[in-house]
Amino acid sequence: MTVRERFEDFADCLLVGLFVTLTALPVVTAPSGFAAACRVLASGVPPRLFFRELRDRWRSPADELLAGFVFGGLTLFLALDVGLALTVLPGSWLLRLAVVIVCVAAGALLLAVAARAGVSRISWRAALQWKTPKPMLMAVLVVAGVLVWTLPPIALVIGGPVAFAAAVVDK
Repeated sequence: MTVRERFEDFADCLLVGLFVTLTALPVVTAPSGFAAACRVLASGVPPRLFFRELRDRWRSPADELLAGFVFGGLTLFLALDVGLALTVLPGSWLLRLAVVIVCVAAGALLLAVAARAGVSRISWRAALQWKTPKPMLMAVLVVAGVLVWTLPPIALVIGGPVAFAAAVVDK
């Protein structure tokens, strides 16, 4: 693989990340967009087919809306827990660290379910396999969070690299 091909793959990953951000604006479509991104990046198809994959996921809108509300609610709950743990949670630093680690593990589990649903083209219910979260996916979430915290404009494209990592780790 040449350097040019690697940069093309990186550019595709960033473009898909921008597509994920666009599809995540209405919050309930975020899991579908992430699953479509995992499918596009794992299969190696051009990024222009992202919206076709998204349209294919929305063939059953009731399932996609339910998944969107569940993922949105859980994400809000986990973000609130991390925010409270880092600011006002009473207790020692060990308790705060444990709360953050549990929240990151739960976030990695959500990403793994979305990646499994996208890569395998299966329904959300079929993708629900409660396996132990992979440490690499937890590290991806932490690094993505730190990157967005330090450079907020990266939030526009960070979905692509996270989707790529989730698709590759899930294999």
